[in-house]
Amino acid sequence: MLMREYGLTDIEACMANPLGTRGAHWRVASPYFTRDTVRWIDSSIPDDVYRFERVLSVLGDDRHWHSRRSATSSLSEWKGYMHQAHNTFAEPSDGVIGIFPQLAAALSITSRIRRDDRPIVSWFFNTPFDQEWRRRVGAVTLDRVDRFVVHSTWEIEYYSSLLGMDEDRFSFVPLQYGAKIETERPAISEPYVFATGSGQRDYRTFFEAVGKLGYKTLVLASPRALNGLVPPPNVQIIKEMPKDEIRRHVRHATVNVIPLRTEGAAAGLVTIVECLRHGRGIVSTTRAGIEDYLFEGKNALLALPGNAESLAHRIEAVWKDDELSARLDANALTFANANCTDEAAAAGLINVLDGVLRNQKQVAA
Repeated sequence: MLMREYGLTDIEACMANPLGTRGAHWRVASPYFTRDTVRWIDSSIPDDVYRFERVLSVLGDDRHWHSRRSATSSLSEWKGYMHQAHNTFAEPSDGVIGIFPQLAAALSITSRIRRDDRPIVSWFFNTPFDQEWRRRVGAVTLDRVDRFVVHSTWEIEYYSSLLGMDEDRFSFVPLQYGAKIETERPAISEPYVFATGSGQRDYRTFFEAVGKLGYKTLVLASPRALNGLVPPPNVQIIKEMPKDEIRRHVRHATVNVIPLRTEGAAAGLVTIVECLRHGRGIVSTTRAGIEDYLFEGKNALLALPGNAESLAHRIEAVWKDDELSARLDANALTFANANCTDEAAAAGLINVLDGVLRNQKQVAA
């Protein structure tokens, strides 16, 4: 079955079952809240359900993930996170929300320093913990977080085991994409394969696969994801590209490919959801974490990990079969419209906040 039952309700159904805490005030911090007009899902939730107040970042909005040479945050960035966390707790609220793991950690540390027992929710919790010391530090610094929102069901067991926390502190909400959507595929003069992203990407296997096929290929990725690799002659590496241009390539490309490694936390989900929301099927490596979004033969073709022959075979299948490509695209759009919108994520957030405040009431009683 293409659609999964996530146990989420829509906004109207959420509001039809009110708690005594409805209308509670949440302060929300994100490193990308550099101005009040930045889009997030809070605008999809009426104030009489929950009220949200954004705490702006001091880091600025001129950072480009494609050009980053390190996957970890710098000391100056951590200073910015801690400053934003301090500002988040500086004003009254019923609870706080941190978007991305760094702010969850900063909020947790600040909560302990201030002896502030307001509930903390971590939205979009995704981090590799690729070294033992990081896992140990994470287990300590994140201990004040009441609920971690992850975007794959597999990550619930993964993170709870790594951090030594109960699974009921983790909630799954499908990842959303709410920016401008265009699903029309304009005619192109020359077919090509497109791959983008840097997290846990396996471009070595991808280069071998497209090298065998000889198809024109465009790749947009950070230097760290391509370090030590020599692309075949048919592959063009793009160092930087505006977001609108990335989306244009997603829509125009003959085949969108997401080659993944299998280590660590779930990866590729942002790229996957953007492709699906634009009505594009995907060729991807199969790995833990993608099973909530990609379904073999429905909206994707899945290749064996580290297997260039398997990946090339699936790229070739979509490249040569217009009917298959159209079916994958149609199913991709249907799935994304049902599961990966701002409205769906807002319903998920309401359920999470309901649960956090319900638990707080039970503990207080």
